[in-house]
Amino acid sequence: MSTSVQEQSVPPAPESAANTSRSRRAFSLPGSIARRLTGLSNTKLRVLITAVAVLTVTAVATGAVLVVQLHNQDRARTASAEATAAAREKIPAVLSYEFGSLDDEFSSATTNLTGPFRDDFAELARTVIVPAARADSIVTKAEVVESSVVDATSDKVTVLMFLNQNTTSTKLQAPRLDGSRVTVEMTPIAGDWLISGITPV
Repeated sequence: MSTSVQEQSVPPAPESAANTSRSRRAFSLPGSIARRLTGLSNTKLRVLITAVAVLTVTAVATGAVLVVQLHNQDRARTASAEATAAAREKIPAVLSYEFGSLDDEFSSATTNLTGPFRDDFAELARTVIVPAARADSIVTKAEVVESSVVDATSDKVTVLMFLNQNTTSTKLQAPRLDGSRVTVEMTPIAGDWLISGITPV
């Protein structure tokens, strides 16, 4: 006599309450956010979108401003170094002269100058410096003792310079050493930094 054994399906074990709760929370979160957004009125939704857009634009604009500022600072530092080096080279050439070779020296000196200052200096040399130097056999040599940048942008640098000027003349019993301070304005022209102003301080 054969005995038939009926297979009974065994139902899966039910999830624990804790697991079910965590699963529902995990899957309900995106829907919750969606329901909240859907529940907003059109006006509130537009305000929210506008606020996010404004914050994004502000962040981008702030980043762009910082990039420009850093770029300008780099250019100003480069300009300061180049202009100071040029001023230390050119100032002695402009302020040093010898009565026996005035014409050549002042002609060469004006190539270091630019703008209205170049014309003013040429006029001063022609009417005052040259006649006095020839009359009293003046020889003067200027040298830069120290220098410091006062203000700098990519298109203009002002340098404070401390100078010593050694002068001999038929009116002097011995060579005379004079110290002075001047501010020198430097302007970039065709790849070179030229003197656009000298002001005693």
